[in-house]
Amino acid sequence: MTDDELVGRAGLVERARKQLETSGSVLLYGPTGIGKSALGRALVAERTRAGCRVLSAAPSQSEAGLPYVTLLDLLSNQLELAWSVLPDHLRQPLEVALLKASAPDTVRDELAVRLAVLHVLRRLAANGPVLLVVDDIQWVDPSSLEVLTFCARRLSDGVHMLATEQVADGDLPVMAEACPEPVLQLEVPPLTEPDVLGLLRRRLSSPLPVRTARRIFTASAGNPFMALELGRAVLRHPQGVSPNDPLPVSSRLKTLLGDRLSDLSTGAHELLLHAASSPRPTTAQLAQSLDRPIDTELAEAESLGLIDVSSERLRFTHPLLREFVYAEATSAARRQAHAQLAAVVDEPVENATHRALATQEANPELAATIEEAAAVAAGRGAPGAAATLWRLAAERTPISLPDERARRLTRAADDAAAAGHLAESAETARLAVQAATKSETKVPALLLLVDAAWPDRDRRVELLTEAYEAAAGDKRLEARVRIMRSHSEYFDRRLDEAQEDARVAEALARESGDTEAVVDALSAASSVLISRDAEQTADALLQEAAELSRDLPLTKTVVNARQMAAMRELFRGRTAEAITAISALVDEVRDGGAMRWLASVLISATAIYERSGRGAEALAAGHECYQLMQDIGEEAEVGMIIASRAEWAGGSAAMGRQLAEAALEGVRLVGNDEWTGPALASLGLIGVLTGDPQRAVEAFDAIAESGEAAMPFDPAVIPWHADYAEALVAAGRLADAAALIADIRARAETLDRAVVRVGLARSEALLIAKQGDPAAALDLLEKTISTAGDRVYPLDLARCELIRGRVARQARRRSVARTAFLDAIEQFEAYGAPAWREVAETELARLDVPSRSRQPSELTDNEQQIVAMVRDGSTNREIAAALYLSVKAVESQLTRLYRRFGVANRTQLLRMVDRPQG
Repeated sequence: MTDDELVGRAGLVERARKQLETSGSVLLYGPTGIGKSALGRALVAERTRAGCRVLSAAPSQSEAGLPYVTLLDLLSNQLELAWSVLPDHLRQPLEVALLKASAPDTVRDELAVRLAVLHVLRRLAANGPVLLVVDDIQWVDPSSLEVLTFCARRLSDGVHMLATEQVADGDLPVMAEACPEPVLQLEVPPLTEPDVLGLLRRRLSSPLPVRTARRIFTASAGNPFMALELGRAVLRHPQGVSPNDPLPVSSRLKTLLGDRLSDLSTGAHELLLHAASSPRPTTAQLAQSLDRPIDTELAEAESLGLIDVSSERLRFTHPLLREFVYAEATSAARRQAHAQLAAVVDEPVENATHRALATQEANPELAATIEEAAAVAAGRGAPGAAATLWRLAAERTPISLPDERARRLTRAADDAAAAGHLAESAETARLAVQAATKSETKVPALLLLVDAAWPDRDRRVELLTEAYEAAAGDKRLEARVRIMRSHSEYFDRRLDEAQEDARVAEALARESGDTEAVVDALSAASSVLISRDAEQTADALLQEAAELSRDLPLTKTVVNARQMAAMRELFRGRTAEAITAISALVDEVRDGGAMRWLASVLISATAIYERSGRGAEALAAGHECYQLMQDIGEEAEVGMIIASRAEWAGGSAAMGRQLAEAALEGVRLVGNDEWTGPALASLGLIGVLTGDPQRAVEAFDAIAESGEAAMPFDPAVIPWHADYAEALVAAGRLADAAALIADIRARAETLDRAVVRVGLARSEALLIAKQGDPAAALDLLEKTISTAGDRVYPLDLARCELIRGRVARQARRRSVARTAFLDAIEQFEAYGAPAWREVAETELARLDVPSRSRQPSELTDNEQQIVAMVRDGSTNREIAAALYLSVKAVESQLTRLYRRFGVANRTQLLRMVDRPQG
C-alpha cells in the first residue's frame, strides 16, 4: 500500500512524521494485519523525499535463529563505507559476523560488533539524518537485537528509528528499548466502518454490496488485512454471498487463509512450504531444493497475493501467511522440506539447523555437525545462537552417549550465560548435571550452577560440596572446584579457608599440568593476602602468575595476570618496563577484539602513562577508557575517574574537576563503594593542582574517615597521600601532615615502595618550610632531586622542582627560585602536563611581579632584553641563543608578559610597553 492509498490514518501519519522530523523514534504497534507496515511505508517515503538516508530490514520469525540476519539487511548498502571507516579491531569482528570474512583463530567478542555498528551509524549521521526501519521488530534475531539496543542507548541526534511491532489485541509493545530515545509509541487502532468500506472500494477488483461490506467490517473488527482478505474471498465465491449466507470464512483469518491456500496447486503449495522453511528464501535456492523450474508456481502464488518477488528474494506479503503455511503442513512435510533445503544450503549455521529439523532421530554425525555450527555462531559473537545450536546438538546425541550430551548441554549453558540468558543457562546446566555420568562432564556443569546460584549462599555451598565430591580422585577437576570454593569463601570473608583452598588448588593444578588453573589459584591466593595487608607475598604470587600466563592464549585470567604484572613494575618505579608490558597487552587485547577486557586494561595503561611522564598518552588512554565504558554501559562512573586522572596529568584542570565531580556523584548514586575512594582522591588531587587546599583536604579527609577499606593499603597503588599531606600543610594542620608522612613512609619501607618517597619528601619540605626553616626544606628538596635515581615517577621530580621554587622564594633566594621554576616548566612541557606547566609559569610570573612602589609596566633586566630583541624582530630561538636560555623558557617569559599586560601577541605587547606613562 502506498502512502496515497492509506485510509483513516492521517492523524497517525502526522504525529509520527513530526516525531521523526524533530525529536526521535517511532514505534508503531498493534495486532497482525492492523496496517503497521502500510503506515511505515508511507512514513519511509516521506522521509526519503526529505533527504533522509534509510536503512531498512523486514525480519521474519524463521530468521530469528540466525545471528546478525537483520543487521546484515540494515547494513547491506553501507558495507563499503563500513570497511573504509572502521579501525581494524572493529572491522574484523563485523566482517566475521556478517559472513564477509572467515573467523580467525583469535579472541572474539560480540561487543566489538556492537561498537563497530555504533561507529558506522555515527559516521553516517555526520553526513545527514539517518532512519533505521525495522518492520516486525519482534522477529529480529537476538544478536541483531542486542546490537540495536546497545546502539539505541548511545546514539545522539541524527539517527532515529521507525519500527513496527506485532502485539496481541490490548497488549503493549516491549521493543521500545531497541529504538533511540525519545521514542513515541503509537498504537495503530482498528479502522472505523467508513474507513473499511472506503478501503474495500479502493483495493478490490470489483465493488461489494454495501451490506456485505458492512458485514466484512464487523467480522474483521476493523483490521484492514482481515477485511481485504475477507473481501477477496467473497469475490472468489462462485455464487456470491447473499445477506442471509455466512461469509466464506466463518472463523476469520485462519479459515480464510486455509481457503486461499486451498486454491494453490500441489507444486505451488510445496514451493510455499520450502519458502516458509527457509530464513532467507531466494528463487534460485528454492529451484535447487525442489529440483525443478518454479516460474509457473511463483506466478501462481504472486497472482493470489501470497508472495512478492524482488531481486530473486521471495517474501510473503504478510508474515502471518508464512507462519500459517508452515504450521498447517504435516510434520513429515516440514522435515522433508528441511532435508531438501539442507542439501542446497552451504552456510554452516543454516545448514546445520535444516539438518537438525529434518529429523527427530539421534545421530552422532549430525550432532557433531551441529556442534561445529555452534562454534561458528560463537565465533561470530552470537552466543545466544550458539547456545541454541549446542542444545540442538545435545538433543540429536544418542541416548547411549550421555556424557557427550552432558558436554554439549554444558557448552549450551556456558554460551547462554554469556548471552545474558541466565535462567536458560541454569536450566541447561541442570539438565547437563542430570545427564552426566562421569566427573569430567558433571563437574563443569555443577560449577556453572554455582555461578548461577552465587547470591544464594546455602545453595552455592551445597553445589560446591556436590562438585567437590564429584571431582574426588581427579586432581585437575578438584583444583578447579577448590579455586571456585576459594572465591566463594573469600566472598563470604572466610579468609583462612579461602587461603587454604587456593594453596591446595595450586598444588593440584601443578600436579595435573593445568597451567591456567595454576594462574587462577595464584590469583585467588593473592586476593586473600592483599586483604591481610601481605602485599609483598601477594606480589610474588602475582608475578609468578604473570610469568606462567605468558605462553597461554588470552583469557580473562591471563589478561588480568599480565595487567597486574605491568602494574607491579610501575609500583617499583620501573616505568619503562611497565610501559612495554602494558602497551603490548593493549595491542593484543585490541587486536583480539576483546573489548570488555580492553576497558580494564586501559585503566592500568592510563595510570602507567600518567606516572611515567607521558601525559598525552595518558590523556588518550583515559578518554578511550571512558568512552569505551560509556559504550559498554558498564560503570561509566569509573571511566570518568580514569579520565579525570588523565586530565590531571595531561590535560586541563577544569575538565579534570568536572569529571571528578561527576564521577563522585555517579559512584554515590549507584553505591559503588569500591570506587568512591578513588573518586574522592581525584577531587583532592585537582584541588592541590588548582591551589584549593580546603577543597582538597575535605576530599582527602572523607577518604581517611572511611577507614582502611576506602583505598588500598599499598601507597603505590593509588598515590594520594603526598598530596593529602601537602593540602594539610596549606590548611595549617601541620601535626596531621607530620603524622601522615611518618605513617606512609613506614608503609613504604615495609612494602619496599621506594617510588613514593619523592612525593613524601616534597610534602615534608613544605611542612619544614611552614614551620619556619626554608633553608632546611631546600636542602631536603635538593638532596631528594639529586639522589632520586631512575626508579622514580618523572612528574614527581618536576613537582619537586616546583616546590623548590616556592620554598626558595619564601627564603628570598630569587635566583634559585627562578631556576627551579624554569626547570619545572621545561619538565612539565616535556612530560605533556599543560595544567602543571601553567602552575609553574604562574609561579614564575609572581616571582617577577614588581613591588608596589614600581610602575605596573616596569620590566626586569631580563625582560627588557627580551622585549628589545622582540622589537628588533628576533625569533624565540634567536632570543634564547643570545640570552643562554632554552626556547621554552623564552616562550614562558613571553606568555607571562602577555598575561601581565593583557595582550595576545608580540605586536600588542610592544604597543603596551612603549606606551608613555601618564
